[in-house]
Amino acid sequence: MSSDLEKNQKYAEVIASKVKLTCKPVAMKLINGEDELPEGYELIGEKVRHCEMVRKASLGEKFYSTIEEQMCLGGAGAIGLRDMPEKLANGEKYLSLGRFKDLETAKSLTAKLSIVKDRYWGMIYAPLDEADFKADVIQVITEPVGGMKLAQSIVYATGDKINPSFAGIQSLCGDAFANPYIEGGVNFTLGCDGSRKAADIKDNEMTIGISAEKIDEVISGLESMA
Repeated sequence: MSSDLEKNQKYAEVIASKVKLTCKPVAMKLINGEDELPEGYELIGEKVRHCEMVRKASLGEKFYSTIEEQMCLGGAGAIGLRDMPEKLANGEKYLSLGRFKDLETAKSLTAKLSIVKDRYWGMIYAPLDEADFKADVIQVITEPVGGMKLAQSIVYATGDKINPSFAGIQSLCGDAFANPYIEGGVNFTLGCDGSRKAADIKDNEMTIGISAEKIDEVISGLESMA
């Protein structure tokens, strides 16, 4: 058994014992080429959204994706597999969907979205307890009470309040992957229309993205709290 798999199994065990999970935590890693794939990972056999891939991994599947398998171009842009589509980046798409009062307001928000700037070849997805690689980000889909426990685990060690960053847009891609990946932190998100419709994130679920830099602190906090 690899040391990464052992660590991830421990993380998964601690999270499951302390957090009210609705599915498995998901490990994700950006890669620069096929040579970086661990053994046993096959290309996902369909074209779906990033958030749908996260949901599939949360239900037990493991696989990898390149840009060719990413249906949602905004999601693929947020996680670093392509440039952000121009009409998403400039706010026009969200204005056309009735999300903003005018284009200036839409542009103000899209300029603040979390987007991985470097370009990668692909992404590996796996349930945390089966991931034999060091994840860039671990996502936990849970009810709000589980989010509370994870927030408490961070506060336990830092004494700082949580400052989540989300906008009801690009949740599992931007908020829960790109944000912790870029910031090296933890981010909480309430989902978006896309993830709730396409990835079946339930009305009573939220998602927390935990960076590689923060996972040990979160696990230690969970273990230490009463």
